[in-house]
Amino acid sequence: MWNWLEDSIVAHPEISIFLALGLGFFVGKLKIKGIALGPVTGTLLAGVLVGIVFSGIDIPDLVKTVAFVAFLFALGYNVGPQFFAGLKGDGLKQVLLAVINCVVGLGIVIVLAKALGYGPGWGAGLLAGGLTQSAVIGVADSAISALPGLSADDVKEMESQVAVGYAVCYLFGTAAAAFFLSTLAPRMLGSKDLAADAHEMEKRLGVAKEPGIGPAYYSVVRRSYRVTGGSVVGRTVGDLERRAEDLGHRIMFHDLRRGTTVQKVKPSTVIEAGDVVTLAARRPDLVALSVDQWGEEVDDEELLDYQVETLAIVITSKKLAGQKIGPAFAEHAPRLFVTKVVRGGQEIPWSDDTVIHGGDEITVQGGKEEVEAVVGDLGYPNRASDATDMSYVGIGIVLGALIGVPTIAVAGADIGLTTSGGALIMGLVFGWLRAKSPTFGQFPPAANWMLSTGGLCMFVGIVGIMAGPDFVSGVKSEGLSLVFAGLVVTLLPMLVTMFLAKWLFKIPVPVNLGITAGANTTTASIGAITDTAKSQVPVLGYTIPYAIGNVLLTIWGAVIVAVLA
Repeated sequence: MWNWLEDSIVAHPEISIFLALGLGFFVGKLKIKGIALGPVTGTLLAGVLVGIVFSGIDIPDLVKTVAFVAFLFALGYNVGPQFFAGLKGDGLKQVLLAVINCVVGLGIVIVLAKALGYGPGWGAGLLAGGLTQSAVIGVADSAISALPGLSADDVKEMESQVAVGYAVCYLFGTAAAAFFLSTLAPRMLGSKDLAADAHEMEKRLGVAKEPGIGPAYYSVVRRSYRVTGGSVVGRTVGDLERRAEDLGHRIMFHDLRRGTTVQKVKPSTVIEAGDVVTLAARRPDLVALSVDQWGEEVDDEELLDYQVETLAIVITSKKLAGQKIGPAFAEHAPRLFVTKVVRGGQEIPWSDDTVIHGGDEITVQGGKEEVEAVVGDLGYPNRASDATDMSYVGIGIVLGALIGVPTIAVAGADIGLTTSGGALIMGLVFGWLRAKSPTFGQFPPAANWMLSTGGLCMFVGIVGIMAGPDFVSGVKSEGLSLVFAGLVVTLLPMLVTMFLAKWLFKIPVPVNLGITAGANTTTASIGAITDTAKSQVPVLGYTIPYAIGNVLLTIWGAVIVAVLA
């Protein structure tokens, strides 16, 4: 039975790929003290195990290359808007810190690799794992295969070294980074209580939650009241809404019942005693205004039975970019409520004073007619859709691959972007174009995930399968030095970045930690930081450095091979 199974998997290598993916995603979900390996590392380790158990599996390089090129395009597409947005305005400080972090990381890898006698294989593995950037594996493999004078066996051995080095360093580096940034780093930066510091920042930003109040604090509520008298009677709807605004609150009338008839209100509608009115407002605004002036609250199902739409809008309007949310929406969409802001794929804390960036995805809520009336003036509605504009994605990958083909001779070696580097660059450009004018290039999250996470996991799974037979011997020969060097590579750039952010730019501790995690592209760390901070404030420093770090660290995969060759 076992011989049949082994022969079947060796004869049909596609089975081994899906076996590695299945095991890898299962292993990646397992948590140890709140930290999970994630699907990429899980799949690499599963691939190594499959390669060890079923030796002799041969997978064509074309499969690995296609998966990696697709991943890099999707990666560039995801971070493109924040990458270009960070090159101007307030994001420049974060860009500078991210660049310094990546340069310091590369320098440390070069010094340690030369001191330990590592060649391109072990050096690239140290870089990929120590700086927790999986994309380095593919770029380094491509660069190694292009080195002159190497036999096929030499190339295979170096690629195995990259995989082994990554696996060892990443395991320790991810855990060390998450623990360091969430536990030790705040104290080193002078924070006695990260959660308290984050809450203080929330208050300064105007996004703090009142004690004992849950997420509903900013939710939109709709209520119906029977007007019995008081200052409301005899006033117009427009006058009442303006009066509330003058007091610093925002309410909106929608429908009213007069007698047995339900009718829509206009700014000129005069409120009469006995009317049942519908009000929409954020909860704190409605609570702050005296309920006595509206009368008793009533349950009027028919009156409240109107269509409400919640819609995510990608902001493309130049009139909104650079403005604060409160004034911008008061001018351009006064009857809509903002409920969520997503920037660079991460939900961020926001208030009426939060500055809008082009490409932000802002979720609004209001009556369906009111939402549809202004959505075109704000940007592009990001409605749920499963359709993917494959012509846009395909053309982007083709153009990227083509610009990566040409090479120039440097010191006797042919140097170029390679097809994978070109795919990354065009992914950045196409992602930015989509954010600027999102009327084309639909690339929904599920399809994007399949190319990015799915493509990368398939790639590292194949790498693990091919490296499996040499994994044990590699760990035995370089294991201890890899662990030590990997921890130095992980932690030293973080120390440099966070202290520069503190001393040079006076960046608050919660945001400082977000910048450091983003520059090192450690997704496990930002989760650990926000858990410790009990706040999403650190994410304000994460998105731009994460975009810069992904690009530079990926490029370093080719640089380290060239330096150590």
